[in-house]
Amino acid sequence: MWIWANVEPERLPSDLAQLIERAETPIAISSISIWETLVVMERGRIQVATTPEGTVRMWLSSSPIQVIPLEAEVAVLSRTLAFEHDDPADRFIAATAHWLGCPLATLDAKLRRLPWLKLHA
Repeated sequence: MWIWANVEPERLPSDLAQLIERAETPIAISSISIWETLVVMERGRIQVATTPEGTVRMWLSSSPIQVIPLEAEVAVLSRTLAFEHDDPADRFIAATAHWLGCPLATLDAKLRRLPWLKLHA
């Protein structure tokens, strides 16, 4: 979702766009989201005006977003919690939200079906 908020914010459902705009608490992303964004850019699925690294650094510096570092316990949870698929980035993102006890804002249908994952409505 971080990618679309920066590239095509109009793709976000209005409730999620408003959540981002009017956030009363810090918005956080897992550092794996940065890695995932770079992979998407490097594969050409998103075109950027500068280098992928430069674009990501610009996005990070122009936003009050909080980047959550990868933690050992999150790595363990990413392999021990029940998931429908094996996407490593999605596993880390969901495990990070679960570990922090914070709701996840996601459009991913598989993540939204996880019974243990707290979601933003």
